[in-house]
Amino acid sequence: MTGLASPRTRATNRAVILIVALLALVICVSLWGLSVGAVAIPVDVIVNTLFNLDGEQQTYIIMKSRLPRMVLALLAGGALALSGAIIQAVIRNPLASPNVIGINSGAALFALGMVLLFPAIPQVWMPLAACLGGLCAAGFVMLVAHYRSLSAVHLALIGVAVGFVFESGVDYLLITSNDSESSAPMIWLTGSLWGRTWSHVGISWIPMIALSGVALILSYRLDLIALGEATATGLGLNVPRQRLIMLFVATMLASVAVAVVGVMGFIGLMAPHIARRLVGGSHRLMLPVSMLVGMLLVVLADGIGRAIAPPIEISAGILAALIGAPFFIYIMLTTASEQEP
Repeated sequence: MTGLASPRTRATNRAVILIVALLALVICVSLWGLSVGAVAIPVDVIVNTLFNLDGEQQTYIIMKSRLPRMVLALLAGGALALSGAIIQAVIRNPLASPNVIGINSGAALFALGMVLLFPAIPQVWMPLAACLGGLCAAGFVMLVAHYRSLSAVHLALIGVAVGFVFESGVDYLLITSNDSESSAPMIWLTGSLWGRTWSHVGISWIPMIALSGVALILSYRLDLIALGEATATGLGLNVPRQRLIMLFVATMLASVAVAVVGVMGFIGLMAPHIARRLVGGSHRLMLPVSMLVGMLLVVLADGIGRAIAPPIEISAGILAALIGAPFFIYIMLTTASEQEP
């Protein structure tokens, strides 16, 4: 009977095996990430500490310092990857990602503005401020794209320009603020997980998990949209409405991630492309794989940044940008050559 399995069944089985393997890899890399830093801790000590079997010093380092940043790395990596995969599918642009179309910069500006201009507002509102900024950036880029019928490369360039506008606002806020006020935000803006605590996990885990669940549940609609607007409409899908819903979910995912881990460029670009190479274009399979790849990329970037020259830390966002920028150029050149007559 195995030989009679349909191609879709075989693809699903391969994807399930791949997801399990990626999940195991994420767990292994996460344990490694918990072990590296200014104080090296063996993996067996980490396991004992997680199950409350080890000493007080290791418990403090792992449970109070490294574990919350690891949880945020997993949540943010998955959120950014899902956001990028959705955006690429909805606007049918392989160059699109939360960073490229300005969502990350808009979210960073509004979150930073709340922290510096309205310090009395509780930290719990920071993700909401970031979401408003992300919506402003995404809304403007999508509005221009709708009325100008831009190519993939031109849309990416418009998004980069919008991102620069929001980044100039970030620079203005940092320049006009006191050094004592801007030091921590400057580190955060580089995509650093330094100083992340359980309070940051507390204000972000519910929206990120809820939005990720919505994205995975609605993944089949992306497959319908990929068939073309006429075909999807014939199958009963309200394409414009579904595009808005999915773009809203993608913007919220990226914005909440930016609120707690800063700007991590190109995670949302790289992870979907890697996942597409692994399992193909079916979003029902590609989205969960993309989420795991995003988790893996951020955890690796954070761990490597702490392992290179402890106790000095290199921001995960900086390492992600070093890898992602050449990747973006490659995708842009490939896309441009494919669109040439």
